[in-house]
Amino acid sequence: MRYAVVECPICRKYLAIDSKMGFRKCPYCGYVNKLNVSRVIKKFKSPREASELVRILNERNDDFKPMR
Repeated sequence: MRYAVVECPICRKYLAIDSKMGFRKCPYCGYVNKLNVSRVIKKFKSPREASELVRILNERNDDFKPMR
């Protein structure tokens, strides 16, 4: 499986990482997520499947933001 969906430990948003690269900068907070350190949610063969799960998880996560 080439693409991994991970949760950013800083902002708790989800993003997909290409395992050939091994890292990706979070588009929400700028933290550099490393595949071997980040919590992997699920792995996929295609980027389309991974991005679809990222979209679903981030939409669900936005619905449950804690009140400050």
